[in-house]
Amino acid sequence: MNPASPSPSTQHRSSLKPHLQPQLDAWRDLLAQCALKPSRKRVHALRSFTLRLRAALEFRLPEEAGDSAAAPAFRRWKRAGKKLRRALEPVRNADVHLAQLAGLRGVLGRPASSQPQGSPRCLREIGKLERRLKRQRQKGADALTAFFDARGKRLNRLSHELDAASPRMPSTPGIATQDALRIFTALAGELPGLGSANLHAYRKRLKQPLYLAEFSAPADPAARRLAVAMRKMHAAAGKWHDWQALASEAGRVLPRHGNRDGLVPVLNNLAEEALKRALGQCRRSTASLLKNPPGIPPSQRRKPVARVEVHEALPTADKSLYVG
Repeated sequence: MNPASPSPSTQHRSSLKPHLQPQLDAWRDLLAQCALKPSRKRVHALRSFTLRLRAALEFRLPEEAGDSAAAPAFRRWKRAGKKLRRALEPVRNADVHLAQLAGLRGVLGRPASSQPQGSPRCLREIGKLERRLKRQRQKGADALTAFFDARGKRLNRLSHELDAASPRMPSTPGIATQDALRIFTALAGELPGLGSANLHAYRKRLKQPLYLAEFSAPADPAARRLAVAMRKMHAAAGKWHDWQALASEAGRVLPRHGNRDGLVPVLNNLAEEALKRALGQCRRSTASLLKNPPGIPPSQRRKPVARVEVHEALPTADKSLYVG
């Protein structure tokens, strides 16, 4: 063998490094921007990007078990990333709830809005909850700034260590796509009966196959189709969870929140509607993906063995889920 020629393993790693490096470069840029000004878009983008990058790398970590550099570098970065997401979460949640209330105020404040949703009491309670959330947002932003001051340099350094270690990624885009489809199919079989009790857990576990599909989407049309379908489910379930969390917060802090002309009944109704939409979206998308899995030729497809059953969206006994 020519000494000047790279070994096959070196060629493999070198060909994969350009695929990872732009991801880490973009993550570092976003980290710096968020540390400079933790705006709503930057906080949400950094939190999502950290999760996506972790999911893509974490699934390949077993392959790095014997690598003296890549596996420890990834574990250190992953632990630091978990602390980062915890610091970002209070700001993200406050921003989401403030946006929800701003949109709700616009709808309920219209002259054509019907009672009790447009009642003066409801609008006053929106204002009260907004003021509380703004204080929470400021407190979270101050804590986030302190976090960046204390740990920002370490986060940046750990990402460079991870970059230098060049963790192996799938040699072809289709591998991650197949992995994503396999994880999704297993999840559909494990949680066939979706309802208010397990939809949030389903959404959290859906992130791994979703992020794997998104990682391969630029180079694989099948991954793009898979990612689009799972993203719809993830987004619909996320909207329900945000309304549910806001209703719970309102029920906890507003006095006499059981009044029919108040804010909490409105939020409960919105959470109920969002739950129905989310369950319907999950049912339709899952049935479609199991029947026609992207990237699998019709001759190789198996009959779907998993079936998503949608439990009643809001049984009477479950109404307590929406009130803190």
